[in-house]
Amino acid sequence: MRKVRYFETKYGYFKENGDFVVTTPTTPAPWVHILTNGRYGAVYSQAGSGYSFYIDASRSLVTRWIQDLVEDRYGKYIYMVDEDRDEVFSATFQPVRREGRYETIYSPGKVVFQSSFERLDITTSVVVTRTYDVEVMKLEIRNKTKDEMHLSIFSYFELNMGTSTDVHREFHKLFFETTFVANSLVSEKYMWTAGPRSWNSSYPFTVFHSSTEKVTSFETDKKNFIGMYGDPRFPRAVEMRKCTDTVGRNIDAVNALHIKLNLKPFSKETVYFILGIAESREKAIEISQKFQNKTFCELQIEETLNYWREFLSRFRTSLPDKDIEFLLNKWLPYQAIGGRLMARTAYYQMGGAFGYRDQLQDSLAALWLDPSITKNQILLHSEHQKKDGTVQHWWLPFSNEAPSERWSDDLLWLPFVVCMYIEHTGDKRILLEETKFLDGGKASIKEHCLRSIHSVLTSISKRGVPLILDGDWNDGLNGLGHNKKGESFWLCEFLYFIINKVLNLFDLTEKEKDWLNKTAQSLKETFNKYAWNGEWFNRATSDAGNILGGKEDKRIFLNPQTWAVISNITDQSKMFKAMESLKQHLITDYGLLLLYPPFTEVNENVGYITRYAPGSRENGGVYTHAATWVMWAAWILKDCELTEKVYQTLSPILRYYKNPDTYMAEPYVTPGNSDGPLSPMKGRSGWTWYTGSASWFYNLIIRCYLGIYPISEGILFSPCSKKKWRKAYINFQIRDANYSLQIFNPNGKELHQYEKIIFNGKEMDGNLIPYNPGENQVEILY
Repeated sequence: MRKVRYFETKYGYFKENGDFVVTTPTTPAPWVHILTNGRYGAVYSQAGSGYSFYIDASRSLVTRWIQDLVEDRYGKYIYMVDEDRDEVFSATFQPVRREGRYETIYSPGKVVFQSSFERLDITTSVVVTRTYDVEVMKLEIRNKTKDEMHLSIFSYFELNMGTSTDVHREFHKLFFETTFVANSLVSEKYMWTAGPRSWNSSYPFTVFHSSTEKVTSFETDKKNFIGMYGDPRFPRAVEMRKCTDTVGRNIDAVNALHIKLNLKPFSKETVYFILGIAESREKAIEISQKFQNKTFCELQIEETLNYWREFLSRFRTSLPDKDIEFLLNKWLPYQAIGGRLMARTAYYQMGGAFGYRDQLQDSLAALWLDPSITKNQILLHSEHQKKDGTVQHWWLPFSNEAPSERWSDDLLWLPFVVCMYIEHTGDKRILLEETKFLDGGKASIKEHCLRSIHSVLTSISKRGVPLILDGDWNDGLNGLGHNKKGESFWLCEFLYFIINKVLNLFDLTEKEKDWLNKTAQSLKETFNKYAWNGEWFNRATSDAGNILGGKEDKRIFLNPQTWAVISNITDQSKMFKAMESLKQHLITDYGLLLLYPPFTEVNENVGYITRYAPGSRENGGVYTHAATWVMWAAWILKDCELTEKVYQTLSPILRYYKNPDTYMAEPYVTPGNSDGPLSPMKGRSGWTWYTGSASWFYNLIIRCYLGIYPISEGILFSPCSKKKWRKAYINFQIRDANYSLQIFNPNGKELHQYEKIIFNGKEMDGNLIPYNPGENQVEILY
C-alpha cells in the first residue's frame, strides 16, 4: 500500500509522521536542516552542503563554508569510485551532481540523503550525538548488480577552526597542524583571532576525523586533493584513487579519508565516518577510538533520536489539519529550541551570539516541553545585567564581547519571560534565586526584574514616554533616538503590560506596589494622550519630535496596534478602531506587513530600516515575528476571522503548498520575513530557521488558535479559529499533570462554539480547567 503523502509538490512532501522529504536537490533556494546537541552542531542543505561549528558558529566554525545562495557548494562530501567502471559518484547531489535520483529526508535530530544510481544506492544518515560532540555520517551502500563491486570511498571537507571571517587562506594555512594517529586525522590550529589574547591565542579545541573502516590513505592539503586548478566535481585524489598521506604544518588544511570496500552481488554494507571535537589532543583520540566501533555508533545515534522523540512528545496533537499537527508536534518547537536556542545559527545567518531579547523569547517554547530550559535561560540572562538594570544587547559565549549601544527594550524581556514562566509553572521560587550582576554583586531574580523596570523609567521623555534610544524591539529604528530624545510608543505599551503582570504575579512590598501602580497609571494616561491619532496608534517620535507611523508621515506600523490590545493600555473603542486600521492597511495574502507604506528613501534620522529595499524585511515586508502577535490581539478581541487569517497566511506549510516557487523557502520552518507588495518578488520568503517567530507561532497557535491558555488559576479553554474539527486529540503536560484533551464535535461547529467541558467525568462550570496533579481527561463537547 502506498503511504500517504501530505502537501506534495514537485519539490517534496510530508510523511505521515511529519518528516519532510525533499524529492529534488534543485529547490527554489537552499532548504536546510540543523543538527545540534547545544554545543556541537551542523547545518546541511538538501544538496549536501553546509558546515559544522562548536558553541559559536561565528567564532568557532569547524569546517570552512561560504554562504552562496545560488551555487550552494561548500560542504562535507563523500565521493565514491566504482573501480571496475571508473565511475565517480557523490553520496549527495553536491559536488559531483551526477544524473540519478536524489531525496533528502529531514526529521528532528537527523538528516538522511538517499541517492540512487543505475548500479548502486547510497543512504547517508547524519546525526550529531547527544552525549559527545561528534557528527556521525552513516553510509549504507547497496550493490544492485549481480557482479561484485569494488569501491574507493573518500571523505572531504575544508577546515576552518576559527572565526567565520578567517578568509585569508594564505595567512591562516600557516597555523594548522595535522597528524594521522589511531586511524584518525587529528587537527590543531595555533591561531584563534577570537581568542582571549587577540591574535596571540591558539584555537582551544582539537578536531578529529575517522572511520569505522581501516583508512587506506589520507590527505590534509587541498592542493593535493583537488589538484591545482582542479574541480571539486572531479578531484585529483579521487581520479588517482589514492591520497598522498600528507601531514604537518603550513598546508591549506582539509581532511580527507580514503577507504576501500568490496560489495558482493545484491549486498549492502554499512560504514561510518566521524567528525568531532574535543578539548585536547588526547581526548580527541580517545573519543575517536570509541566511535570506530559500529555498535557504539549505533547506540549513540539511537540515544540522540530517542531524546528528540521523547522531548517533542510532551505536547502532542492528532488533528484533522495535518499542517497544524506537523508544526506543533515537530517543526516549530524543534526550530525554536534546536535551531534558535541550542544552535543559534543557520544557513541564512551565521549567528552564534546570545541575544538578550532573542533567546529569552525562544525559551518560551520550552514551557510546554521542559520548563527548566526556560528557567535556566532566565538565570543565564540575569547574569548579563548590570546593577543599574541595563543589559548586554547580545554577547558572545567565549569572550562575553558585546556592543556598547543601548536598545531600550532588551532589559524588559527578563521580567516579561519571568512572568510567563511563573504563570505557566506556578513556580514563584525563581524570584528568590540569586544571580550575579555583570559589574559585581548579586541579587534575587525579583530584584533583577525590578531593576530592569526602574532602568527604563530613568530613560523617559519630558512627556513621560519611554525613550527609544538605539532602537526598541526594531533594531532598524536606530536613528530616531541617537540624541536620547526620541520616544517609543510601543515600548510604553510593552512596559505597561509587564508592570501589570508583575503586580499580579510577584510578591511585592506595599512600597513596590504603590510605585508600580502609579507608574502604570502615568504610562496609560501619557500613551492615550500622545500616541492616538484618531485612526491608529503612532509608532514613535524622533529626536526632533517628528512622529513616525502616524498621519503626519501617512504610515501605519503593526506593533503599536497589536500591543495596544495585548497590553490593555487603552479603551476598547480605540482598540477596535486601531485593529480596523490594521486590517485595512497591513493584511496581505502572505502575512501582515510590519508597516505600510515602506520607506523609499534613505533617512539616517529614522535608521537603517530605511536602507532596506522597499518591501523587504522590516521595510514594508512581512516580519513574521511581529505578525504572529496579531493572533494574540485577535484572540483577546475574539476575532476568529483574523486569527484564521494570521494562521493561513503565516503557516509555512500552507504558503509552500499554495505556490512553492513564489514562497521559495522551506515548508517546515518559519521564515524571518516575506517580501511585501512593493517588492518585485512579493510573497517570497527568506531568512529561515534563525528567527524568533518559531517560538511565538508555536505558543500562540496553542494558546490562542487552539485555545489552551495557562493562567495562574488554571487553563483557559478558549479557542479562536474557524476550524470545524469533528474529532481532535491534544495531550500535554503542565504543573506535574498530564492532560488528555479530546474534542467531540459531530455537527462540525466552529471550535469556539462548544457547549460543555467534562473534566475527569464531571461537567465544569465555565471554561477554566483546574491544575490537578496526575492524569486528567478533558472532553470538549459540542
